[in-house]
Amino acid sequence: MLSLAAIRFRTAAREAARNRDWITAVKSYQAYLVRKPNDVKALVQYGHATREAGDIEAAVAAYGRALDITPQAAEIWFHLSHACKRLGDRSAAIDCCARAAELDPTFAKATEELLALGARDRLPFGTAVDGASATATPSGGHIDHVPFGSGVYPPSRYDAFRQQVSIPAPPRPVSIANEEARPTMVLIDARSALPVEVRATLSSLLDQVDDRWQAIVYAPAVISSHSVASLAAIDPRIRFVAVDTPLPGVADAPHVLLVRAGDMLDRQALAWFSFAAIRTDCVAAYCDHDRAVDDWRTGRTFMQPAFQPMYDPEWFSDTDNSPALLFVVRTRLPLFDWPWGGSCQILHEAAAIGAVVHLPLLLASRKILAAQADQALTDPPGPATDLADPTPARDRQIANQPPQAIQIIVQTRDEPAMLKAAVDTLRHRAARADLLEITIVDNRSVEPATARLLDRWQRGKVATTLPLDEPFNWSRANNLGVEIGTAPLLLFLNNDTEMLSAGWDDMLRDALSADDVGIVGATLLYPDHSIQHAGVVMGMGGGGPIHEGVGRRIEAGPGDRWRKPRSAAAVTGAFMAMRRSVFSEVGGFDALQFAIAFNDIDLCLRVRTAGFRIVMASQILVIHHESKTRGLNTTRSQVAWDLDELGRMHDRWGSALFDDPAYNPHWTHVGQPFDGYRIPTMQEVLHRIDLAAQPTPWIPVIGAEDPV
Repeated sequence: MLSLAAIRFRTAAREAARNRDWITAVKSYQAYLVRKPNDVKALVQYGHATREAGDIEAAVAAYGRALDITPQAAEIWFHLSHACKRLGDRSAAIDCCARAAELDPTFAKATEELLALGARDRLPFGTAVDGASATATPSGGHIDHVPFGSGVYPPSRYDAFRQQVSIPAPPRPVSIANEEARPTMVLIDARSALPVEVRATLSSLLDQVDDRWQAIVYAPAVISSHSVASLAAIDPRIRFVAVDTPLPGVADAPHVLLVRAGDMLDRQALAWFSFAAIRTDCVAAYCDHDRAVDDWRTGRTFMQPAFQPMYDPEWFSDTDNSPALLFVVRTRLPLFDWPWGGSCQILHEAAAIGAVVHLPLLLASRKILAAQADQALTDPPGPATDLADPTPARDRQIANQPPQAIQIIVQTRDEPAMLKAAVDTLRHRAARADLLEITIVDNRSVEPATARLLDRWQRGKVATTLPLDEPFNWSRANNLGVEIGTAPLLLFLNNDTEMLSAGWDDMLRDALSADDVGIVGATLLYPDHSIQHAGVVMGMGGGGPIHEGVGRRIEAGPGDRWRKPRSAAAVTGAFMAMRRSVFSEVGGFDALQFAIAFNDIDLCLRVRTAGFRIVMASQILVIHHESKTRGLNTTRSQVAWDLDELGRMHDRWGSALFDDPAYNPHWTHVGQPFDGYRIPTMQEVLHRIDLAAQPTPWIPVIGAEDPV
């Protein structure tokens, strides 16, 4: 039985909580729990009150005490997950939320939170998400068949996903010109291939729905005496040509498909490439692929998908990212040196002429030898061949040019120690600190320590201070900062950052030296060195731009993307560099419409509209303490403001907020980027093909409706 004092304290606590007087609520619950320490409901409410009062560690302790008493309470595990998330412990938050979902598989909020945390793999067996179970059944069998265009699978279940993929036929073209109806010439590079790899590719050709093809197997003469060469006697479309021998018939072929022996084509591959050529009048086209190993007992297992972006000169400067299949309209791009020039080099040459189309379809699988064959004795050496793709690094045209000065605009409101760390690490890790023009926009600082620091920097010519006695407007402050500088390069930087990369300024100059690059971003890390920003992805969830890679390890990412330079839809303004000329051309930040939020995204979209690309200089690593000066947006007023500015973004950009040339439609749009596989709808495939066929495919297509 409760004492009168306990009843009084509990009543006071509940009343204070209703009035959102969290300090009083905390004190009252503390007094009550002294008398009733095992009251689980009170412990949970005390956890809520301490969390709202800002004492997250006390909230974690309160929820933990409640779980010691009732460890099977899914809702309390969920509350503990939220508290751990507030503390920045993503791993603990995932563990707690997974426990809540395990205890109650119907707990929808736990499922949603696991997806938001990027932990689709931790969903319980059989959880329904986006039309499909989250993983395999406990018995290990595959989930039920998923129709084309639905279902999301976690990354650990790629093979289960891939087994459900059945590539549909392309829409029937209205007409096919005589030239386009001629056979496609398939050139198979077998210079260092095993006969079994040659057979795998030829078998997939023989299975094509579109049988209008001819094939040349370019291989050492020794293969011509192998049994695999007998296929040429069976099917006249196949020819074997010895290395260093001219390739017959290529000059007359309207289309050429470049293939490496061992790459197995989906039976609809040639049909889709022909369709894309007719629909878009492209110069070249490529597709997605994965890897596959065959076992005569268990069948084919798929792994390591390569879901490509739309043509990106940064991404395809790395030959590891070469597409498995490259379709070329030979009449528009003569192939003098193929295959010795390398598929990435051919992509760059094609893009200089016209459209390079990405088909977001898994039209090829690269054969991996079964372990028993791979571990057998090595074959005798054949003729020496050089399979290296000689694609050169992109010419930045910076040789013999003096390094350009960089104006760095940093906004601050006090926080002198943090500001000092940001500026000091920039200068100490720069290759040319003498070429850094640092502008501090001081927005109503009041601490004497801040004034002393800024005065010392001013006198020592370390930085120039621009006092700004106005309400906070991030866009206006940056615009004013730019006006007092003269350096040809600009860097907008948060004051809650610390530079990690030595020579970062030279990396930035290199990334900005290409004429078609408008903005460059960097990889931002939390203090524990997990990722905070590795580019911005458009079209996730309700359409708001979000950071990719959040909470992941820096060395992770599909195709090692978080360590490679690549184009992006947008980057964060916490580290955003550009040429002054580009900033002036697009009119700077929009201080009227986007004072606080989405100003960086809006600028990126306007820069892309002007014909420039946004590039992630992933090798530049920066610690970002994230909003330490202004704080995170959590109050009703702050969240409402953000939503209003997101609405303004949609009014201005429409469907451009949902199109991301860097984000393959095989990846989920629910939860976190790259957190699951899905099969694109036919409408999405056609939309992607049409976007890629635009003269400048990275320019946003503005519209009032979301893309189909």
